Amino acid sequence: MSEARGAAFAPSNIALTKYWGKRDETINLPLADSISVALDGLGTFTIVEPHPGLERDVMVVNDEPLDDAGMTKVRRVLELVRELSGQRGLYAGLRAVNTVPTAQGLASSASAFGALAMAACQAYGLAADERLLSALARTGSGSAARSIHGGFVRWHRGHHADGRDSFATQVAPAAHWPLEIVVAHVVGGRKDVSSTEGMRRCKATSPYFEAWIDACHRDVEACAAAIAARDFATLTEVVEGNALAMHASMIATRPSLIYWRPATLSVIDRVRSLRERDGLRVLLTIDAGPSVVTLTHPDDTSRVQAALSAVPGVVRAIRTRIGGGARLVDGAPA
Repeated sequence: MSEARGAAFAPSNIALTKYWGKRDETINLPLADSISVALDGLGTFTIVEPHPGLERDVMVVNDEPLDDAGMTKVRRVLELVRELSGQRGLYAGLRAVNTVPTAQGLASSASAFGALAMAACQAYGLAADERLLSALARTGSGSAARSIHGGFVRWHRGHHADGRDSFATQVAPAAHWPLEIVVAHVVGGRKDVSSTEGMRRCKATSPYFEAWIDACHRDVEACAAAIAARDFATLTEVVEGNALAMHASMIATRPSLIYWRPATLSVIDRVRSLRERDGLRVLLTIDAGPSVVTLTHPDDTSRVQAALSAVPGVVRAIRTRIGGGARLVDGAPA
């Protein structure tokens, strides 16, 4: 065992206004700002242990060795931390456990790289503020920039080519507007097309991509204003419209990108019925996967969870709330 060690947990985050399109693929710089919420208790625990005897970095995720594509991204973050801490060549053993399904459109990569950035900085003795942690996490997975913070979070696209001004900041803490969350988990298998490749194809071939990015610039400001005012009606209009616009652009990609499953459409229909027929305060959003995430007023959460649990094709409806940000932890991941 190495004496140097870092251990951290970072939450998954779900975008209220989406990130789908990059101005730089290598260091994950987005074309538009985005706003997200942190999911309480759903995320990734990661341990980083530098060891002089290792000839390369090695990592196990949920008791399985990480594949080459994943290790390439992990090493990108670790190399930056080692360079900044003056410890090039000191490789590490890593272990991670996800408490959120992977490759299902529930931002498991965001929590994974948020936890990695924080744990690596601790392990290598690098003093890093939230801005640096956010930027380091972003180099592994774009949306990980938002998993450093809790509550409502805005990722700034930035303008500089080196990404120094592309990081996330907190818009408001969870206590500002204590909405709750129900995740309708729809199994779709691992993505045939990754988010990175999907963004590339969409940008290159979708006739709606440019209009989608223009909509993001407008929606992010409207979303921030709705959060500040705690205006659920406006938030519903902006968040649902933004998610469906993203998927419309994806569907128009050639060949088409369709991450939904039949149950996804059934959940959309059920949420609209709960709101329009039953008067419940609930809105939905969908990232690049088949699962649907809803935000609800706490008084309505139990009814929303029960209704979504009953939709055929929904494996489970997970209830949580808007939570805190990444944090250092003691002990091994469970």
